[in-house]
Amino acid sequence: MVIKKETDDNFVPITIQLRPQTIQRLQEVATYLSFRDSEETTVETVIKGALVDYLDVMTPIKSDEVTTLKSLLFHPKTLQPYMIKNRFKALMKKKGLKAVDLHRMTDISESNLSQVLNNKNQNMSLDYFLRIWIALDCPPVGDCLYRENL
Repeated sequence: MVIKKETDDNFVPITIQLRPQTIQRLQEVATYLSFRDSEETTVETVIKGALVDYLDVMTPIKSDEVTTLKSLLFHPKTLQPYMIKNRFKALMKKKGLKAVDLHRMTDISESNLSQVLNNKNQNMSLDYFLRIWIALDCPPVGDCLYRENL
């Protein structure tokens, strides 16, 4: 599914991966809204609305977190290649959580969760990141991620 994010004069495509049951639920919501409002509502519109609503209820990202994120993602071209890794295991330890607890809370399979927690999955999905981040009570992103040079 491709979601288009509005910018000044154009759209930037954003690809997200969803489980079939999630897509089915989104289609049910879109059908309900189409019926309720007497105008067609698409799944894309439902997702956009859900994101806007979710962002409205989240605590805004603090400026120091923005700085941390920028330092993780943007670097001078002179620096060597890097990979973004996570500190979820350390955060779990602080909270007294085990992998099996996180598995139950996130519904991520034990094998996939193990790969994520051990930084074996170099392309962790946003879905997995958000599930784990929420299960850990939304710690600052800078506490969750770090950059490691390759």
